[in-house]
Formats: sequence, structure tokens, C-alpha cells
Amino acid sequence: MVAVDKGQKNRKILLDSIRTARKYKMLLALMIGMSVSACATMPDTAALQGTLAKASDGIRGGFGKLKEKASGSGNNSNNNAALITNQFPSNEVPHTLLKKPLAEGRLTSGHGFRFSPTGVPIPKKHKGIDYAAPAGTPIYAAGDGVIVKHYVSKSYGNYVRIEHENGFYTAYAHMQAFVEGQGVGTIVKKGEMIGAVGSTGRSSGPHLHYELIHGNNFIDPLFEIAPEEQQASVK
Repeated sequence: MVAVDKGQKNRKILLDSIRTARKYKMLLALMIGMSVSACATMPDTAALQGTLAKASDGIRGGFGKLKEKASGSGNNSNNNAALITNQFPSNEVPHTLLKKPLAEGRLTSGHGFRFSPTGVPIPKKHKGIDYAAPAGTPIYAAGDGVIVKHYVSKSYGNYVRIEHENGFYTAYAHMQAFVEGQGVGTIVKKGEMIGAVGSTGRSSGPHLHYELIHGNNFIDPLFEIAPEEQQASVK
């Protein structure tokens, strides 16, 4: 019950952030329209630039406050993750899943609230983590399981979701390509290649978007420091 209440609180914060961001966006559009109308009768580039600068500063300040408000829910997310993951022994999923299920790459975006890197830059909950890597870099199954989703999404691009034991799922998005012969129902082993890094869907560049899911909860895949031997590597 605690996890559910905190999840509802996080969703309320996100909805409040989106509503406020939309208000700032509408205000900017109105100010630009008024400035352009004024310039039609009395051109003044400096005045227009000053107006836009003030509007931009106001919006950035508003976004900053929203981000601070949203970041306050980080502890709630961590608590929810602990309540779920601590139910299982260290030698079982989710503790045995790979934290970095690709041959190489660097962490560029963590789990939690952030400014959206695509579209309107509003604070949004990032449901997973991102690893930037060269296009074509192999992506591996984080653990033994069966593929339950295998399709192309407008936002996630080439997408795969794997079901593991104890009710956990891992998801992999924006892949360049799938592995031939794999699909829904395919049984995969930990470390088996399931795709390659790409930039399909709504993406700002080649990377792997990696999620850990349990029920309706999106958990930080890095909920604990992974032992070195758990990292995927290709020699």
C-alpha cells in the first residue's frame, strides 16, 4: 500500500509539472505574437530580443522550480524499488540481471525526472536508463527469460521486452535491428544477443534505453552497485 500511495504522489507531481510547463509555453507564444505585431508598426530588433530574453529567462526559471519539485520524489522511487527488490534473495532476479546489457557504452541518462531531450523540454519521468554507444553495438539479454514483446514503436523504435523469473521484465528500446529468428516466445539466455544499438523511434542519437519493470513499477536498473562480473563484455 505504501508503494501505491507514493506512486500516485509521483504521478500527481508529473501532471502538475506538465500543466505548468504548458502554461509557460502558451505565455511565450503570446509574448512573441505581441512583439511581432508591435514590430510591424515600429520595427525595433533590440526591443524584440529583450522581450524574448525575458520570456526565456522566465521559462527557464519556471522549469528549474519544476525540476526541483520533481526531484523531491526521487527518494520515494528509491524506497519503492527497495520494497520490491529486497523481497528476493541476492542469487535471484532482479539481483542477478545485468546492469549494463551491451558490449560497450557509457551511462548518459539515469532513472527519474529529467528534461525531455526530444520535443518540448518539459520535466518528464525517465522510466529507464540510457547508455550511449556506437550504432551496431551488440545488446544482450540481461538474464534468462522469454521474449514477450518484439515490435516497432513510434516512440521506442525497435523494442524488445523479456520476461524473467519473480515477475520481473527488462525492456530494450531504440535498437538498430533485431536478431534474425527471434520474436515473441523465443527463449533467451543471459548474455545472448538480442539486437544492436541504434537510434530508431524518438531518439536524439545512438543509444540503448534500458528498463526494469515489476508489475506497474518501473525500477531503476541500477538500484544497487553491480559486481564487476555481472557486466556484459566481449573480448
